Amino acid sequence: MMPLLPPKTLTNFPIGAINNPAIVKQIDAIGLEELYIDVNVLGNLIICFDAKSDATVVSAGEEHLLPARIERVDRTLVIEGRNIGTYFRHRQKQKILSEVHVPIQTKVSASFTGGVMILNGGEGDVAIQGQFGEVAGITHSKNINIQMRGGDVSLNELSGNASIHLSIGSATLGWTELRGTEQINIQCGFGGVDLLFPPHITPVAESSGPFKGKKITTLPGTNIHARVGFGGLDLLNWVLRNRMKGNNNLPFTSKKPVNA
Repeated sequence: MMPLLPPKTLTNFPIGAINNPAIVKQIDAIGLEELYIDVNVLGNLIICFDAKSDATVVSAGEEHLLPARIERVDRTLVIEGRNIGTYFRHRQKQKILSEVHVPIQTKVSASFTGGVMILNGGEGDVAIQGQFGEVAGITHSKNINIQMRGGDVSLNELSGNASIHLSIGSATLGWTELRGTEQINIQCGFGGVDLLFPPHITPVAESSGPFKGKKITTLPGTNIHARVGFGGLDLLNWVLRNRMKGNNNLPFTSKKPVNA
């Protein structure tokens, strides 16, 4: 089994190293089932699914732009921030960084107007609605629904049902291993979609519809449908290499086109 390969957005986030946080909260994680996020200007937020007895929320940035409500309601951790008006009145001078730690099975229900949301693990259902920004990371969720008006989606190791819809933007989905359980449906109105497969997998693509649409067959049980209205749709080999010595042997991606 190859190591999980995180997108660049995930590797660049300073996990556990947010300086001068304005918010540090601990919430009882026992029995916690859902993380509910409704924030206009999200900034950069990462969700780590490693909490045991306590869930934590850490945020840094200008206080008038940070979430105004962070509390547990029954079995749900609620994070809310109606900060779009403040954003336009005072603008943003500092980067907003938020780090949330919840149990591994926590369901995520999130909506935002603008920002970056990063998933770092997790096995619960994921539902994200964003206007503009990015959704990135690694998730082991078996049920994913992502809708973005404009922006980027970069997710690795999807292993269950995933429905991803982008009006304008780009998406990159990658796998170091396929398990035969992937049921992926991705649509992009204007932009591009890259699908990265392990080097030993040769995907077979069937064109469908008047636009750029492909049904990709790899392993029995794996079904991947991708469609782009206007733009590019590429199937690529994912070659794992090591970076130069002395850089913690972190892997990087090398894209090699597949004849499809």
